[in-house]
Formats: sequence, C-alpha cells, structure tokens
Amino acid sequence: MNLGEANLRTVNTSRPALVHSPSKQSVTASDDFYSLSSGESSQEERSTVRRYQTPPLHTIPEPYRKKEPAISAKPTIRTIVRTPPTAQDTARADESSQAFKIKRKPLSTESSPTYSNNEVISPPTPGVDDTPYIQFAIEQLTRDEEVHQELTSRGHGAPSHHSYPVDRVVPDDRLRPQQEARSEAHQEGSLKPLRRPSNASSSEYNRTILNRSLLTPPANAIPATPTQDSFRFPTLAYLPRPLRLLPLITLIICCLLMMTAVAFSTVWASRHQGLWQYDDAGTARYFVFQYLPQLLAVIIIIWLFVIVNTLHRILPFSMMHSERRAFTSDVLHTAALFPSNYMIPHYWCFQHGEMIVGFCLNIFWLCLFTVPLQCCLFQTRYFALGDERVWRWTVVQPIGWMLFVLYLLLALALALLVLRLRREPSGLRWDPRCLADLLVLFQRSNVLSDLYGSEVRPGRSHTILPKKYTLRYWIAGKGSSEIFHGVEESQAPLRGFRHPRGSNEKQPNDQQNTPFDLESQQPLKASTLDSLQKDVHNSRIRFRWLPWFLKDTFVVAWIVIAVVLMLAFVVVSFVNDAVRRGFMPLLPSPTNSQGFSPSDFLYSFIPSLIGMILFLVWQPIDMYFRALEPFANLGGSTRGSPAEQSLLLDYTACLPVEVTIKAALAGHYKVAWISFISILSATLPVLGGGVFTAQYFRATQEVRMAASMPGYYALVVFVVIYSLSFLVIWPTQKRRLPHDMRTLGQILSFVYESHLLNDRAFWQPRSKVDLVTRLLGRLTGDKGSSRYAFGVYMGRDGREHLGIDRLHRPESGEMFITTGTMES
Repeated sequence: MNLGEANLRTVNTSRPALVHSPSKQSVTASDDFYSLSSGESSQEERSTVRRYQTPPLHTIPEPYRKKEPAISAKPTIRTIVRTPPTAQDTARADESSQAFKIKRKPLSTESSPTYSNNEVISPPTPGVDDTPYIQFAIEQLTRDEEVHQELTSRGHGAPSHHSYPVDRVVPDDRLRPQQEARSEAHQEGSLKPLRRPSNASSSEYNRTILNRSLLTPPANAIPATPTQDSFRFPTLAYLPRPLRLLPLITLIICCLLMMTAVAFSTVWASRHQGLWQYDDAGTARYFVFQYLPQLLAVIIIIWLFVIVNTLHRILPFSMMHSERRAFTSDVLHTAALFPSNYMIPHYWCFQHGEMIVGFCLNIFWLCLFTVPLQCCLFQTRYFALGDERVWRWTVVQPIGWMLFVLYLLLALALALLVLRLRREPSGLRWDPRCLADLLVLFQRSNVLSDLYGSEVRPGRSHTILPKKYTLRYWIAGKGSSEIFHGVEESQAPLRGFRHPRGSNEKQPNDQQNTPFDLESQQPLKASTLDSLQKDVHNSRIRFRWLPWFLKDTFVVAWIVIAVVLMLAFVVVSFVNDAVRRGFMPLLPSPTNSQGFSPSDFLYSFIPSLIGMILFLVWQPIDMYFRALEPFANLGGSTRGSPAEQSLLLDYTACLPVEVTIKAALAGHYKVAWISFISILSATLPVLGGGVFTAQYFRATQEVRMAASMPGYYALVVFVVIYSLSFLVIWPTQKRRLPHDMRTLGQILSFVYESHLLNDRAFWQPRSKVDLVTRLLGRLTGDKGSSRYAFGVYMGRDGREHLGIDRLHRPESGEMFITTGTMES
C-alpha cells in the first residue's frame, strides 16, 4: 500500500489532524498513529478526512515496534521498510495484541514537533496484504460493549480467544491455522453441553450462559406438535372456570327459567284478573313483586361481568393461537386484558374478526336494561271481582314480552359462546391471571424486539410492520428436541442475548437508529437526542399516566358532585316528610288494561336507571385499582416487594367477593374497600326501582307517590356510603405509571429487556403450581428471598430501561427507584 502525500503541521497530541497536500509522501504524526493513502488515487479523491473520536486501542506488539533513534530538537523522517511477516511472527503478533492495551499519549506541555514535508518515503514492499491489520483495527472500534462489560465484571483486563464473541476475518492463508485452531477450541470447550456445578452461584451460572450464547448462533422458532397429551405437554385448550361448559350451561338454564317465569306471569295476568292481591307496602308480598325481580336480574348481570372479564383475559391468546388470521401483531397493542368501560357497547372484537364474541358482548351490554325493566314489570291495578273491588298485582304486558326477548337473546348468545370456545382452543396451559404468567409465555419470545423504547412512549409505535404472532408449542431450530410453549414469530430467530453494536441479529428500528458515541462506546442518552420525554430517569415520565377518571381534576369533580347530590337527596327526602306523606306524581296514575301506569313506570324506571348508572360508573374504578395494585407494590417503596405481593397478585381475575377478602387479608385495604363498594352499589338500582309506588290516600282522596320506608332508609344509607367512598379513590403517587397497562404490549414494555426473562423461576415451569413454588421458594444458589421492584434497571442489552426487575442483582447492582415520596 502506498502512502499518500501529506503535510503534517504542528499537531496537538490530544486532537490529531491530517491535511492532504499535493506531494506524494507520508509521515508519522507520532509513534502510534499513521496516515495512509493510495498513491494511485486521483486528485478528486484526496479530500480532507474527518477523524472521529475513538476509544483507546490495543498497544502495538513489541515485535513490531521499531527501534527509534534519539529524536533531536527537529526530528527527521525515517524511512519505513516493509518486510513480509512470517507465520510465526503473525501468530506471535496476534497473541501479543491481546495481551497489551494501548494507552493514549498524555497531553504534552510542549508543542508537537514539526516535520519537513520534503523528504520522500520509499513505497512499501509489493505483495503484502494489509487486510489483517485493518480488520483488527476495525474490530477494536466496533467491538461489543457488553463483551467488554462482561469481561470487566470477571476481572480480566483483555479478552481472550475463548471469550471473544466472533472469529476475526483473516483471509491470509498463512494465518488460517490459527483461525482453525481457535474454532476447534470453541467447539471443544465453549459449546459442550453446559451443566451447572454444584458450588456455582446464580450470577456465575448466568454469565456462563451469556458467554456460550455469544458463540452459539440463534435458532429459528419452528412449530411443534407433541406426540401425546401428557402432564408436561398438555393440550392447549385450557379454559378458566367461568368459561367452562358447566358454568355456562348453568347460566343458560337460569336465563331459560327467567324467560319461563316472565312468560308465565305475563300470560296468566292477561287471562286472569292480576296475579295476587295487594296487601300493603313493606310486606313480604311487596318484596316479591318490587325487589326480587331486579335482584335476580342484578345477580345475572354480575355473573355476566365475570364472563366478560375472563373473555378479555384469554381472548388475545386465543386469537394468537388461531391459524385463520394472517396477522396478529396488533393483538398485543389493541386487545385489552380487562374491561375498562361498561357504559358503551364493545366493538373491538369486530376489528379482530371475532364476530361471535363481539355479538355476545353486545348482547351482554343490552341485558343491562333488564334491571330497570324488571323494576317496572309488576304494577298495581284496581280490579272489580264481582261485587268487590280490590287492588291486585298485575304485569305490564309490553315490558314482560320485552324482557322475554332479552333473555332469549342472552341464552342464544351464551350458546354461541360455548360453541366458539369449543371450536377454537385458547392455546393456554393455565389461566394467565398475573404478571408471572405473562413472563412465562413471553420468556423466550422473539417478538419483544418490537417493543424497544416503548416503556417511555405514551402510546403505541406505528412503525411496527404487521406480523404473525402465534401461541403454541415450538422447538428451537431444526434437529432440536427441546419443546417449549410461548408466543413466537414463526421461522424467526429466537430471543437471545442481543448486543447494541456488532451483532448480526436484526435490531428494532429504535435501537438501530440510536446514535453511538465512539469515544465512550456507550449509546448517547435519549434526553440529548429526542427530548426529556424519553429519559428513563425523568420523574415526569415515570409518574405521567393515570386513567382519565382518576386524575386529580376529575377526582375532585366526582367528590364534589357526589357529596352535593347526596346532600340534596337527603334534604329533599326528609324535609316536611315528603317521602313518607307522598307527593303528587305529575303524571296520570290509573293503570290501563295492559297494566301500564305512566306514573308508576316513571318513578320505577328512572330511579333504577340512575342507580344502574352509578353501579356501572364504579366498575372501571374497581378494575383499575385491582390492576394497578401490583405496580403500586413494586414501585411504592425502595425496598421492593416479594413475589406474592407483586408478580403473583391476581386481583383482576378474582371474583367480586373473593377479591375483597383476599385484599383485606393481604393488607391492601383500599382495594378491598373499593371492590366492596362495587358490590354494594348493585343495591342502588334494586332499591331505587322498588321503593316508590302510587298509593291512594283516603284522607285527601288523592293518588300520591309514596315510598316504602324500610327500603327507603336502606337506600339512603347506601347512597351516603357510596358518595363518601369517592374520597377513598384519590390515587397516590405510587399508582402512576409511564403509560397505560391494559394490553399485552403495554405490560411487556416494562419487561422486554428485564433479566427476569432469564431467571430460572420462569424457565419452562410445568404447571402453575410449579411456577408459584419456584417464586415463593428459595432456589438453589440464591441468597435470601427475592424482592422485585419497578424502576430503572440495567437491561440485558447493557442499557438502562424503565420497568420491572429484581431489586438487587450481583452483576448489575440495585435498581434506581423513584417513589415520589419521602421514606423514613
């Protein structure tokens, strides 16, 4: 290689600069840096070269260091003579280059020497290939930062042949024996079956796995089908208990019984003069006709809520298990794991092609009107029985047949749901009730790379291309007998230990485009590139998100509205005994032949509808507090939280009464009280629709709307409790997150680079009992009980991320947790 003509002027040793000149010569700026250019390049190719700041290189081996003469005040240029290196010299040079490390020349207090540019250096010896030297220099500039960190943590000063992640490209045949010897050493040493020594600690074992993964190419995920159903590989058709055949058939039978009762009452009342004689308000007969129908309807509604909640939890996995969908990547980001709104119909299922489930959910929503309609089903009418005229209970004919149709549609929807669940399996081995279950399903997933940087983004990234994610059994590459269960992209490399630089594995777009500081070999901080909104240490981002109805402004509004309406309700009810003495209905009161009375309908349907709205308003509050409790325990204290209080917490999957009891026993009293109010609020539509009836007052000869006082007193108590409970829902700082956590993608954004995915506790557990046993028990080699936290952790890629990890790891230290409060 010929050296170009260069003019080297006075240069500061800390910032060297090279300026080309027309002369054909090359000089050395120092003992360590050389400038090379092709002597046959054209004038246009000789342009000023901009030098990037680079990390310290390895020292030049002693065999190749020239013996320099003493430099005088004005040094002269020495002539460089190239001689072909022998195979022995080359092997010794490669060994020496690994043993020494270059240190930058210290900044001299004197000015750099100035050289003359009039002397010509003889051309190099032809026939010598400089590619090995250039390749070695490039490798030193682009080597993986994680390898450097791994070697540093092990106490080695320089990488050895066995720890270097890739083989150097050496095209020279004279150096090929060295490359083949090193490859044989890798095959004989590093790639042998790995067995953990009995005395090895967890951190040493994980580092050994890391070093082996660097040498092993990633295998592709290939679909697998176990030969037979067994305890280790069960059929992927698990259904939670509310969606099994027996509970659904039981609910269908209940709907048929309601249909039968409504149809019988409607027909009997039309052919006979009413159903039963009216005795008085507050009696047992009054309870049967005014409270019992809507009470049964509310029980069915709560049962439907449990089914809807369970469907939300397993439907994303069922859609990813189905083979009839071309793309399922949007399921991770749009399919909610729990319902967040009960006031409007559900349309998200139609967007994912789930027509049957979408039809069922909308029928369930339509059945919410059965509660206020049941309050209006029975009214009193004045009948003439021979010579006697009496008040009797009768059925409002239009409302009766309307309820019949609604329960018929509900039974039909439940039957279709049974067929849908039997036709398309869920793809699950057990119920994914908590964070730990999700970690198991995505422990080896190759879809996590699409989530890079999503923990600090407020919404979903729209740059991700549609992909086919499948939940099933897989094998790790051709010829492998290892079968595992999880969500993978078929024929794509399995998840491994990625490296930000120098890796052949395709990185996500955000990671590929992240600028890299060549001087420090570290990625530039996100705050200096995009904005503070992407800085994981920014407390504003850490506590940015809450559901809109739990933000401070709305919580204050709910409290004010609830207290004002509660006071108005109490004052109007008891001033001048307006409720007990009755008030004018302002509408016609007589009941027609169809059993319909405008005043009775108005004062039964409207109070029940208002109570139903209050009942539905509280449900998302209850559900969000259940879902946020694991994150509150993880990020609420710098001491972290044990697995049973965080990763295994399954409040969103518990039954209404069950969650109240479990939360109270666990010391989560806010969740226990809010879940208790969600059940207590169901009494508001029941009592509100049954306390008022039109009664004839003989003293004044008027028909007035009067209340049944025992039921009305209970209604007032429940309204007061419900209104004051809004004071409890004020969310603390620990329940705030960087973004929403309703979907799988949003939850996985907090763990996609977490070392939890490498923990042995989540490595292919055979059952849910096995997983719980691993998390609650102490694994061999672990010191003390494990505690987990939500904060800034050092990820598997060697960078800082915001999410969930163990509170303390020997290889990365403790997490940085921002609680937002002062702790003693």
